[in-house]
Amino acid sequence: MAIPYLLTTHQERMELTCGSGVAGASVAAALQFFAASQCLLQEAWPPQARVPNGSKFDFIVVGAGTAGAALAARLAELPHRVLLLEAGGDPPQESIIPGFKDSMKGSPYDWNFTTVNDHYSSQALQDGSQRQPRGRMLGGSGSINDMIYARGFPADYDEWASTEGDNWSWANVLKYFKKTEHITDERITKFSELVEYHGFDGEIEVTGKKESTFTTEKFLEGFRELGFDIVRDMTNPNVIGAGRFSHTIRDGKRDSSLTALLNKASKRDNLFVLKDALVTKVLMEDNVANGVKVLLDNKEFHFYAEQEVIVSAGTFNTAKLLLLSGIGPKEDLKKVGIEVVKDLPVGENLHDHIMVLTYLAAENGTCYVDDKTKHLNTIKYLYDMSGSLTHTSELGAYISFNNSAKNVPDFAIYSTCMPLNSGFYDSCKRLLGFKPEICEKISSANEKYEILTLAVVNLKPKSRGKVTLQSADPLDVPLIYSGTFSDSRDLVNYPAAMRVAHSLADTSYFRSKGAFVLDLGLEECKGLRERSKRKCVARATAMSAWHAVGTAAMGLVVDNELRVKGVRGLRVVDASVMPKVIRGNTNAPVVMIAELAADFIKKRLTSP
Repeated sequence: MAIPYLLTTHQERMELTCGSGVAGASVAAALQFFAASQCLLQEAWPPQARVPNGSKFDFIVVGAGTAGAALAARLAELPHRVLLLEAGGDPPQESIIPGFKDSMKGSPYDWNFTTVNDHYSSQALQDGSQRQPRGRMLGGSGSINDMIYARGFPADYDEWASTEGDNWSWANVLKYFKKTEHITDERITKFSELVEYHGFDGEIEVTGKKESTFTTEKFLEGFRELGFDIVRDMTNPNVIGAGRFSHTIRDGKRDSSLTALLNKASKRDNLFVLKDALVTKVLMEDNVANGVKVLLDNKEFHFYAEQEVIVSAGTFNTAKLLLLSGIGPKEDLKKVGIEVVKDLPVGENLHDHIMVLTYLAAENGTCYVDDKTKHLNTIKYLYDMSGSLTHTSELGAYISFNNSAKNVPDFAIYSTCMPLNSGFYDSCKRLLGFKPEICEKISSANEKYEILTLAVVNLKPKSRGKVTLQSADPLDVPLIYSGTFSDSRDLVNYPAAMRVAHSLADTSYFRSKGAFVLDLGLEECKGLRERSKRKCVARATAMSAWHAVGTAAMGLVVDNELRVKGVRGLRVVDASVMPKVIRGNTNAPVVMIAELAADFIKKRLTSP
C-alpha cells in the first residue's frame, strides 16, 4: 500500500500551508491521506468513442449493463468491430464501495422505474407503487446491486432445458458460471467437495469475509436453533440451509462485468463504447435488423450492424425498445400508433421475486456497532480497504415447503441489523417506498431499539405481470404492471415463511435481548388472527426484490439461442430472456447468459 509513503514524501510541502507544528503536520498528513485515498478509488472507465453518424460495425450491443458489458467484451476478442451503446455515463466514485451500494438508488444514476398501482397488492407503499431501481450507467444494475453471488439451483436450469434444449441444462450452464468466476472465498476453496462447483481462472472475483461478525454469528446460531443446517457454500447445488453468501468484491471494491471485463476490453481498438447514448429504435428492413436509431446530445444518429444487433437493455428497457421498434403484441402496438413488424408477446410473462420486509426490535447491543465504530470503518476503508464498507449484506437462509424437493427452496430469508438511531426514515421512503407513517413507525422504534430486518422472499412466484408502452415517445417511461399476488398461490406459504422469520425472536440470544415482532400498525390488518394477519401484511407490504425477468422470454419471444423469432439479425441477451426466474439473485445468471450467447454467436460465425 502506497499511502504511508505518500504521507511522508509530501509532509514538508503540506506543512507550508498547514503550519509547521505537530498539529499542523497532523492536519497536513490527514489531508494528504484523504487526497491519496480519492485517487485510489478512481477507476479507469472506458473512454467515450468518437463515432460519426452512419458508421458501420459488425455488432451493435444495446446496453452496457451486466450482460451487455460481458458480451461486448467477449465479442471484441474476435476480429470484428463492436459498438456498445449505453444510455448512462460513468458510474460515480461511490459505486465501487460495497458499503455504499444503496446510495445511488433513487438518484440520477438510477432509471427510477416504478410499477402501476393495481389497488390490490403493495397498498402500504406510496401510491401503491413498487420501486424498481435499475442502474443507468456503465455496468447497469451490476453497478448498484448487492453483489451477492448466487446461481439458483439445478432444478431451475433443468426446467428451462426441458423446453429449450440441453444448452440450458444445469450440467451445461455450470461450465459458463465457472468460466467467468475467480473464486477466492476461503470458506469454499479449502474444501475439495465444494471446489468442483467453482471456477478459478475467470475474471470476476468471488470472495467472502474471512471472519464473521458478531451479529452474523448470532443470526446463524438462531437459525441453527430453528433446525436449519448451516451451509458453508450458499451456491452448493446439493444442500440448502442458512449461511453467509459470497460476493463479487475484489480488494475491497465492487467487481462486475464492467470492472473485470469491459474495462480491460475497452483498450482494444475494435471496441467502441458510446455513453449517454439512448437507443430509441432498432432499424429493420424486410424483417432484418440492420442498425439502431440513437439519441445523443439531443441529436439523432443512425448506426448500422452488418452481423447482428443485440439488445441487452434489461428486463424493462429491452421490452420497451422492442415495442418501440414494432415487435410486440399487435393490439398493444396499434393503441400507441406503432407499425407492427412482428406480433410477439414482448412485455408479457414479467415476473419477479416477491419480497416482504418484517422487523424485530431488540435491545441495544444486538447489532454490535456504535457510532465510533461506524466512523472508524470509513477511515479504515480509505486507509487500507478494510472494515465494514468492504462488504455488504451477507446472511441468508433458504426454506423448502415441498416435502418431495427438500433441496430446492421455495423461500429465502435475508437478514440485516439496524443499529440504534440509524436515520432509517429517508431510505425507508426513498429506497423502499413505504408510506410516511410506516417509515415513522419503524424510525421511532429505532430510537429505542435496534431493528433486525428480515426480508422474506418468494423465490418461485407464479404471478405474472406485463410491461407495455404509454406512448410511442421513446422518452416516456414504460408502464410496469407487477402482477404481484395476481396468482393467489403465491400468498399461501407466506404466513409460514414469516413465522419462521419471527421465530428468531424466540431463539436464545435474541430472546435475551428482548426481541419482539414490530407491528407496523396496518389498519387493514387489525383484528385478524395470526395467520390471516401475516397474509394481510404480506399482501399490503409486498415489494420487488429487484430481480424482474421474462419480458422477452425464451420460447415466447426468442428461440433457444436468444434470436428474436421472425426477425433476422436481432438477438436479446439479458434477464428478460429467462422463461422462469431462478431461485436466487440474478446477476451471476445474467453473466452466464452473456457467456453462453457469446458462444452461440462464435459458433454461427464459424459455421459453414
